[in-house]
Amino acid sequence: AVLVNSCTVKGPSQDSAVNLVKGARDRGKPVILTGCVPSADANLAKSLVGVSMLGVSQLDRVVEVVEQALQGHHVSLLSHRSVMPSLELPKVRKNQFIEIIPISGGCLGNCSYCKTKHARGSLNSYSEDAIVSRALQAVEEGVTEIWLTSEDTGAYGLDIGSNIAKLLHKVADALPEHVMLKLGMTNPPYMLAHIQSVAEVLKRPNVFEYLHVPVQSGSDAVLRAMVREYTRAEFQRLVDGLRAEVPEIFIGTDVICGFPAEGAEDHQLSMDLVKEYRFPMLNISQFYPRPNTPAAKLKRLDGQTVKARSTEMTQLFESYSTWDHLAGATKKVWFSETDEKRSQTVGHTKSYAKVVVPRDDKLLGRSAMVHLTSATKWHVQGRVV
Repeated sequence: AVLVNSCTVKGPSQDSAVNLVKGARDRGKPVILTGCVPSADANLAKSLVGVSMLGVSQLDRVVEVVEQALQGHHVSLLSHRSVMPSLELPKVRKNQFIEIIPISGGCLGNCSYCKTKHARGSLNSYSEDAIVSRALQAVEEGVTEIWLTSEDTGAYGLDIGSNIAKLLHKVADALPEHVMLKLGMTNPPYMLAHIQSVAEVLKRPNVFEYLHVPVQSGSDAVLRAMVREYTRAEFQRLVDGLRAEVPEIFIGTDVICGFPAEGAEDHQLSMDLVKEYRFPMLNISQFYPRPNTPAAKLKRLDGQTVKARSTEMTQLFESYSTWDHLAGATKKVWFSETDEKRSQTVGHTKSYAKVVVPRDDKLLGRSAMVHLTSATKWHVQGRVV
């Protein structure tokens, strides 16, 4: 059987998943399409005749569906369940040293361009105890990094009487000293209430000083059209507040170029924001209208204009240095990956600078002091001391 997990954030990713499904089906394979695509688009799911469907809240039934598909049956489990799949489900990790734990599903936002909420619904948080239990179980299995993820980590717990700061303290308290904690993406609105308390956690020795905060646009007019529920000034207050408390914090962001409401001045405001903050990570996307979203009804900008703005933003990002200030320093680095192609072992500093050293598999799952010898835009090179 062929199991295709899908993403509906952008049209090309959805198209890729659907093409994989059709290709496997046409070759006579039993096929199951799971993830956000079938959950978000009922009409598309119905159009894929002969394909079994598994919604995002039904993932704990994947074995059952695969077994049915192998017997020649077509199963569709797309109804949304209020109870999230257990965090205790068996898992095959892509990286044996990293455990990725979803702390919630869905979100509280209503972004005008987003299709994901159609699939995942409103915020549904796991309990603090369930998350801590999963983290400790992973540690027993040899994991040395715990990554907490969701569509919006800053909104965690608002549906169950908790909050992201409480969770971070609880997980960090529970983890052994050698295990690092990393927080994933947050939108600005709900994290603004926890700047001080989250900064306190980030300063702890077993927590990476890292946060991914998508801004999407530097223009208030565009942010309103996107229904992002914050202003440029509020985004800046969050970033400035965290940088004041944690000076070396890695804060990455996302920008959408060519949103239908974006004029030349709006684009320049986004450019100015990137120039000011010099984000070490910048995910740049051209606007893709997603079916049945409010933004899809807006008049699109000319394709050449969108491409030109995306190119200009990319050139700006590539124009400034990111890690040059680390050359010559000696830092503690936590190693968790191997770059087979370049024969390097890969790790990160506490402030999440990527560090590469000559390959030494004994470093994996451990930390070591590294003298940083040179820097590129994307990483720092060094040698273990």
